[in-house]
Formats: sequence, structure tokens, C-alpha cells
Amino acid sequence: MFTLLSVATLSIATSGLRGEDWREFRGPTGQGVTTSQQLPLTWSQTEHVTWKQPIDGVAWSSPVVSEGVIYLTSAIEEPAGHFALVTMARSFETGAELWRTPLFEHDAKVEIHQKNSHASPTPIVAGDRIYVHFGPHGSACLSTAGKVLWKQTLPYRPQHGNGGSPALFQDRLIYCCDGTDVQYVTALDATTGKELWKTPRDTKPDRGFSFSTPLLIEVNGTWQAIC
Repeated sequence: MFTLLSVATLSIATSGLRGEDWREFRGPTGQGVTTSQQLPLTWSQTEHVTWKQPIDGVAWSSPVVSEGVIYLTSAIEEPAGHFALVTMARSFETGAELWRTPLFEHDAKVEIHQKNSHASPTPIVAGDRIYVHFGPHGSACLSTAGKVLWKQTLPYRPQHGNGGSPALFQDRLIYCCDGTDVQYVTALDATTGKELWKTPRDTKPDRGFSFSTPLLIEVNGTWQAIC
């Protein structure tokens, strides 16, 4: 069974006033702040909407936008009882699909909370690369043309599925792995996907899950990932 979601753009966005690109979760600073002064304050099913397009599958991840292209992820249920975890690109101007790349697959029986999805983390676009994360099912790097550059899977057992998005700092992709078995923060080499370091949380939570997205801040000349 497919669940059709839809993605839409606001009419002001296609009038030559697109504003800054939005390449990661909560935007350029990770805090949900934009410098654009041209955003509408109200909208509905028709007001300020330029186009709508159906999207296969289920995803709580946010779309990201870079240089006129929308990138997004989805978990698409297949007839064989599996979910395909995919990344796709669509035109910002029309919503037409430009490409779709399947990355991982998992059994439909994998535990997931009814208010979550298997494609909840938001992608990151940096230059000509896209970084996507599907929790314990895997992370990947693609070119902006949809070619897979690397894949990496760090298994753990989340209680309700994953929800935290990754963060990119220089040459490192950082994200949280919070399961019922282990809880740690890790960094992958953004070029190769190799794990560079892993720091256990050293806590004993009543419930082993978190949906935190690392926030990168500089304190007294030292960069930190706050999780």
C-alpha cells in the first residue's frame, strides 16, 4: 500500500524572489531562522500555492532546497512486504521528479511508532553532495545528480524509530545513535563514510531513545556538537 504525500511551493517563491537556499534541517544556522523578507504570512490549500505534486511513501523528513532543486527522502512500501528507503529530487519550479535513487531496504515488520516514519531525518546539501540518514538502516552520500558515492550502516535498536537529523561540520557528518541497547554520538568522514569517532553517552536512560539533531556551536574558539 502506498501513502501519497504531497509537496507544494508558495507562489511568492517562484516569482524571482526565491530567497536563500534551505540546505539542512532548520536552515543555514540550524535554528529555523531566515533572512528572507518575502515570505507570505498566510496560506491554505489554494492561497499562495503555485503547484502540488503527490509523493510516494511516508516521511516526516523536511524537504531541502538548493539551486532550484528540492531534495527529499521517503520510505516506500513495496509489494513484497519491504520498505524501500529512497532519495529523490524535484524541480523547484514545477515539482516534476528529476531523479529517484533507492538506497536501503528493510522488512516491513521493523518496529516504528505510529507517529513516526522510517524516513524522518532531513537531508543535507553541501556543494555537489547530498547526505541522507535513515537511522539504523543506514546513511549515504549522493551526488546532486543522484549517483551513490558511499553508504554506511551503524546498527542499533531504536525503540520507536529514528527522528534526529544529521549535522555537517567541515569534513564530518555527525549524528546521534540512541537505541534500547546503546546510546552514542558518532562522526563519519563526509568523503568516504568511514566512522571517525564514536562517543558513548555514558547515561542509563529509563527509555533508550532520543530524537535530537546535533547543534554546532563555537565556544571560546572550540567547536562543539550539542546533542
